[in-house]
This record gives sequence, C-alpha cells and structure tokens, in this order.
Amino acid sequence: MSTATRATLETAAMDMAQQIARGNTAAIQASIAAQVATEAPAILSSIGKATPQVRSATFFVRNMYVLSTSDSPPNSAPVQFFCGSMNRPPHVIFTLAGLQKGKYAVVMVRANGIAQPQQMTMVFAQPIPSAPANPPSQPSAAWKLAGFALKPTTMAGHDGLWYWKHARIYAQNKQDWDAYFYYTTAQYLLVPVNFVSSSNLDKLLREEKAATPPGLPGQKPMLLGNGAENFSITDIHTDGSLGGLDLVLRYSTPSVQDPVATRRQNIAVMHLMLQAHPELRQAFHGLWVYAVAPGQDPFGIELPMDQIP
Repeated sequence: MSTATRATLETAAMDMAQQIARGNTAAIQASIAAQVATEAPAILSSIGKATPQVRSATFFVRNMYVLSTSDSPPNSAPVQFFCGSMNRPPHVIFTLAGLQKGKYAVVMVRANGIAQPQQMTMVFAQPIPSAPANPPSQPSAAWKLAGFALKPTTMAGHDGLWYWKHARIYAQNKQDWDAYFYYTTAQYLLVPVNFVSSSNLDKLLREEKAATPPGLPGQKPMLLGNGAENFSITDIHTDGSLGGLDLVLRYSTPSVQDPVATRRQNIAVMHLMLQAHPELRQAFHGLWVYAVAPGQDPFGIELPMDQIP
C-alpha cells in the first residue's frame, strides 16, 4: 500500500482504539460503514464488551492489509484475498463472504500496558465511487468501521508461541493430552479472527491434529468412568481466569439441585480424569468441573491439582 494509505489507515485505527477505550459510543456509531448498517448493533455490542478491558491500555498498530473487491460480484460466495510477496507462498489469507464492491482494510491493533493484553482486529471499508476515479486533487473517501473482534494475546501469563513451543515438547514426550490442549490454547491466542489463515497457522493446526487424543467430546460426549460411577463429558477446554492455566470440563447430569451431592460428583469427575490421564497434573494448575442439568444453572467448582484426590 502507499505511504499515504498506510498513514490514513493507521490514524483511523488509532483514533478508533481511543474511542473504544473511552467508551464513546456516539463517535463509534457515527464511524460505522453504511455497507454494514444492519450489523451495527452487533459491532457496538462487541465494542461495548471490549471497552472495560482496554480502558487504560496503550495502543500500537501491529499489522494492516488492504483488500479490494472491485473485480468481484457483490454479495458473492466467499472470496479469498492472498497477501504476501510475489513468487512466494501467501503469508496471510483472508476469506470473506457477502462483501459489497469497494476497498476494505484489516488492521490489527495491540492493546498493551494492561493486566490482560489484547488484540483488536478492525475491518474498515472505503466505498468505491460510482463516478470515474477521483481526480488527484480530490481526497479518497474516509475509512469506516465494518467489523470488530477482540482477542487476548496471553493466557495465564504466556503468549501463543510459548504454548506452541511447550505443546511440541509434550508431543515429543508422547503426552498427547497435555500437547493437544496446549496446541488449542496456542491456536486461540494466535488466530485473531476466524477468517484469517497463514502458512504458520496451518502448520500449527496440522501439529494440533496429529496430537489429538481419541475419544474427545464432539458430536458425541466422552464417557468417563470406572464402572461404579460414569459421567458424560460434553466439553473440555482451557481457561486462565484464575491466574494459572486450568482445564475445564462440563458433564451432563439430571439435576444440580443438591449442592452437596453435585459437589461430590464434580470431585469424582476430577479424580477419574486424573486417574485416566495423570500427565495433566504437571501441565495444568487445576481443574474446573461444571455439572450441567436441563433448565438449571450449571454448578461448577475449581480445585488446584494438589487438592484433587
């Protein structure tokens, strides 16, 4: 992109970051592109959730890309944009659908200097005028906000590359449960939005797939038990909200109305999980277990590894 385009985009992104940090809803709403007017409530909702997390942050633009749909039919099937150097494999690929004709830009802004650093991905739109190209004396149309996403860049004090490196170590040691969930954590931190991919991210996904243990919950639940007690695990993922990296399990149960009995069940799930996969003790701070019953609020507890029998 030209130096002028780069400067204009950086100014637009930094200004938007400041408006988000201030919670200036009126200014943000006025900056939303006409092409996505129907999506404005969702964009504003996402930004509203981001404001408390970045309020005292310092910002810098990490990456920016300019995309053009001038040769694509409006609202077409997903269009791929390949961004990289000539005669080399594409470094970054964007896959977007339903775009009207115009110019778009993806700008990634880091929010640092806060307890939980974040990355804001902003999509900007610049409509192509229906008249012939603007004469040199006429400035281009302003960039308007057309999309927004927020992702943390660290979990439990470590970034995605740290988790990727340690996932490889666990994989080399044949500790696939530890490796897989470190890979998924790395993926969560390193993939800013679901419409972007790259050769590096593809490599991460291949390694993650190779380390995937059999029987994980997905279309079917994972059965965990010892014959006397059996549980249907519907979801497993990582969480760093308590400061250390925890593994979170959710299981189905008929009722959670008896808190004493449900707590005992949750601890039984923890015990069975660590009995089946003892390597988890060294890779995670603790376990969260949620009992989920139809029509009732989930009942969850967290215990550090040294308190789980």
